Amino acid sequence: MGPCESDCPAAILDELTETDSAYASEWRARCRANLVRRKLERAKPVPKPGQTIVFDEPIRFNDGEDRNRFTVIANPKGKAPLFRNPITGAVCRIAKLRTRAYRLINPAIVPKDSTDG
Repeated sequence: MGPCESDCPAAILDELTETDSAYASEWRARCRANLVRRKLERAKPVPKPGQTIVFDEPIRFNDGEDRNRFTVIANPKGKAPLFRNPITGAVCRIAKLRTRAYRLINPAIVPKDSTDG
């Protein structure tokens, strides 16, 4: 019963034969539910620099404040975006972004090949 106990790939689940075991059936159901959950997390829009992100549930920070609205900024040191509080200007990282419920407001539209001309 480790952290990957219910993370069997769909291809393997499809190859398993029918079973009468209640435990095996429950395990297969947990694995299928995890596959659906991960698929939904990957389908979320990825925040891009310039966008405003609003979380459904406020996030508590070390200073004791709860915040739910941030501006997405580029992270020069990595792929994961950074977030700026529009009120205080504080920059932070938000762990497990894909597992949180959020919506993007006024998405920034940035053309891939923008050339002046």
